Amino acid sequence: MADLQIVDYAKNHFLTGRFAAVQTEIATDDLEIVGDLPRDLAGVYVRNGPNPRFPPLGSYTFPMEGDGMLHATWLEDGKARYTNRYVRTKGMEAEERAGKAIFGGLMTPAFVDANLLGPDPDPGWPIRLDAFINVVHHAGHWLALEEGTPAYEVTPAMETVGRFDFGGGLAKGLTAHPKLDPRTGELVVFRYDVEAPFLTWAIVGADGTMTRPETTVEGVDRGYMVHDFVITERFLVIMLGPAVFDIAAMMSGGQVLAWQPDLGTRFAVIPRDASAGPTWLDTDARWVWHFANAYEDGDRIVMDFPGWSAPSFLVPGQPVEGAYARVTLDPVAGTVSPEPIHHRATEFPRIDDRLTGTKHRYVTVGSTSGRPDVLPAEHDVLCRVDLDTGEWVEQVHDLVFGEVVFAPRTGGTDPLDGYYLAYGTGLDDGRSGLVVWDAGSFPSPPRARVLVPQRVPNGLHGNWFPHA
Repeated sequence: MADLQIVDYAKNHFLTGRFAAVQTEIATDDLEIVGDLPRDLAGVYVRNGPNPRFPPLGSYTFPMEGDGMLHATWLEDGKARYTNRYVRTKGMEAEERAGKAIFGGLMTPAFVDANLLGPDPDPGWPIRLDAFINVVHHAGHWLALEEGTPAYEVTPAMETVGRFDFGGGLAKGLTAHPKLDPRTGELVVFRYDVEAPFLTWAIVGADGTMTRPETTVEGVDRGYMVHDFVITERFLVIMLGPAVFDIAAMMSGGQVLAWQPDLGTRFAVIPRDASAGPTWLDTDARWVWHFANAYEDGDRIVMDFPGWSAPSFLVPGQPVEGAYARVTLDPVAGTVSPEPIHHRATEFPRIDDRLTGTKHRYVTVGSTSGRPDVLPAEHDVLCRVDLDTGEWVEQVHDLVFGEVVFAPRTGGTDPLDGYYLAYGTGLDDGRSGLVVWDAGSFPSPPRARVLVPQRVPNGLHGNWFPHA
């Protein structure tokens, strides 16, 4: 293994404060509730996020690495219970046997002695498989996900079962943002790689069988990092921003991933029925972590998202600009037409998931007020945009919160008939819990806080799973 040193926590705020990992796994009933928890909220909110088990070696890049930890809060009849559990990957078990980190960071990979990895090690060596980004439920399986590697299945109680690949149909894995089509029940997925085939997609049917086997996206000649994508009723669209892998550079001690803006950005518009190959549309270099949604407008595809001039972790020391935007793709005319929506730098866009792939109206995003006690990648401002009217409303909070999801009221059909949910930590009291807003009355203050007896670290993606 390379002679890597433990990351200096004093120089990386993503390892301290509200980002710091917690090591205690707990399960507790009858959580304290501040405010009025709606009695018609019945289900579980689960959020994933990086939570290093041991001090990292070489480098630590948020939000791109770390042991996965699931935080789950069950709500029913005005009461709440909570548990948190590590996603116990083979790599994490190997490090526990060693009593320390043995893998290097994303930007400083180390070729770990295979004898330390144990039987049936996770794929991806020398990079660890860390199922820390998202959590989904499909065809009866709870799956923790990361970037382009096999999912890890967990039980309904969040205990780790093991790797899961849909009967070998996704043997090499999938990325962290599959899209569930609410009309067909299909799970549309993609995967990128550092070697050919560099980009693939597939579809898993509602019953968990592969209805579209892993299919190569033709026209990709190198490895790109691609975090998210969109679907419409007939298409999937994958955006290749110029974040490019360079294995030769890594082998000689250089940077494994680099921002190369001269390559520009390319959109692949792919028919979901595989009746044709991708239509490629080119535009200037830009970066998107997360898309809100996309839908078809005749022959055009409309998509909106928080856009960035570059991913900040690949251009350290350089200013990065962000704004909320819409892009219209016209595969027939071969054009990409951007349109600014709002100047604010935002992240974690979410819609009513029942509208995925069809026209949506409302999007929630997180932003920052600029207060000195709110750190980079923390959000204390909840924003909502009405894409029909252009109205942008927001509210500053005395807490920092993560990705906000929409939980529809049982039986409700209106896109604001429900609640917004996210974990948040108070800036004054330091207490963490599940925050509940009434979507219909937003930007009113939160309706309730379901307090958890230990801090929930700042994390990544979560979802609301209503009781059947």
